[in-house]
Amino acid sequence: MDVACRQFAAGKSLHICLPILKDNTASNQEYNLSGDETTDLSMLLSSYHHPHLQGSHGTYSHNRRKIVGAESMASDLQPELPFGHNCSTEGCEWVRINVSGLYFETRLVVLNRHPNSVLGDPEKRDKYYDSNRMEYFFDRHRPSFEAIFTWYQNGGKLRRPQNIPDEIFLTEVGFFELDKEIVEDYKKDEGYAEEEIILPENEILKTIWMLFEYPETSRLAFIIGILSCLFTMTSIVLFCVETLPHYSNDTCSGPDDPPSFVDPFFVIETMCTAWFTIEFIIRLISSPNKLKFWKDVKNLVDLTAVVPYYVTLINVIITMTCESSKTSSSLAFLRVIRLVRVFKLTKHSAGLQVLVLTFKASMGGLGLFVIALFVCTLVFSSTIYYMELGIPGSEINSIPDGFWWAVITMSTVGYGDKVPKGTWGKIVGCVCALSGLLTLAIPVPIILENFIKFYAHKTGRGRVG
Repeated sequence: MDVACRQFAAGKSLHICLPILKDNTASNQEYNLSGDETTDLSMLLSSYHHPHLQGSHGTYSHNRRKIVGAESMASDLQPELPFGHNCSTEGCEWVRINVSGLYFETRLVVLNRHPNSVLGDPEKRDKYYDSNRMEYFFDRHRPSFEAIFTWYQNGGKLRRPQNIPDEIFLTEVGFFELDKEIVEDYKKDEGYAEEEIILPENEILKTIWMLFEYPETSRLAFIIGILSCLFTMTSIVLFCVETLPHYSNDTCSGPDDPPSFVDPFFVIETMCTAWFTIEFIIRLISSPNKLKFWKDVKNLVDLTAVVPYYVTLINVIITMTCESSKTSSSLAFLRVIRLVRVFKLTKHSAGLQVLVLTFKASMGGLGLFVIALFVCTLVFSSTIYYMELGIPGSEINSIPDGFWWAVITMSTVGYGDKVPKGTWGKIVGCVCALSGLLTLAIPVPIILENFIKFYAHKTGRGRVG
């Protein structure tokens, strides 16, 4: 768009740029205005008709563009367009963009802030210029472009309107070639779990790494993934079954007798642990980035799942009694840690991955819920204690004793092992129960929104497997 710059002098220099029209109504002229003659400038600007400012979005009508005060206009334009300003090089001219009949207008300098995008690159932008209408025409999705145009104007993070599907919006973002960093931040905020895949340079290590890390890459990798799931499930079932009274003492005939290493439970547990150990070592050796491998939570879970077995085995070998491993509280804790093996299944299940990502993204809401629960528990446990103080047969004998009652009441579980006896105590109990319902509702919308978002992105809107 050609631009004619007019210079006005009204006590100080003012430089105004107007587009050159076909009838040459905006010619390059100089006006000397002073005193009351500023009204002439007002009349000139109000009578000027700019055909490129006729749009249905973000534009003003001819009457609304009229300038009421020339002096205020001069003061407004002076900082932006000083004397000696060149519109053709500094991009102050207006640009009209037509997106499927919806018009947008802005200054060229706004688009030039992002030179790698379609609208910011002159060569890419000129491909869509309509010389007859003197506008840039794009036959694209109009609601999506509103968000894209807002990003051009204000910068910051890219936000998708809620009524626009992700696929359509990302298609439009890709068409206009927005900055890569902006798109990556948008995908991260929207829950797209896209990780950069780094493979070993050695072909043998690369093959091994793909077999054990990516079950979907080949049939053999899929079989290895199935075996890993079977060993994990077997280990979890064994952990539960061996606590049954019928099987709990089979490994020892007496408290001081040596353990039996041919016991079926011990043999099965040894086989499962051997598989987990071999799998962990192979993945560690073939890993392309050892530091990143140790930082990965899944790998730490795998390591934690096998350590208790070896600690317990060493203790049994040293003492040669299996009873010590059952009575020792520290060893019993290690046996409980074996349950982390269930998290190994997350690598093979998109549904479990969605749950993990959901709770991870909902930590802010869950933190708010924990704080609210703690405050309410403290308030109601203290209140119920003093309301029940001196009541015959009261079951709440201290404030810490009221913690249990408050949590059980607020969570609507209501075991009934501790109940208020007095009238005021029962009133406090009713308020506590109602407050619990409101407190429990805090994280629900956040978790639900994150679950829907991660489910759609992780599973491709398919069924969770």
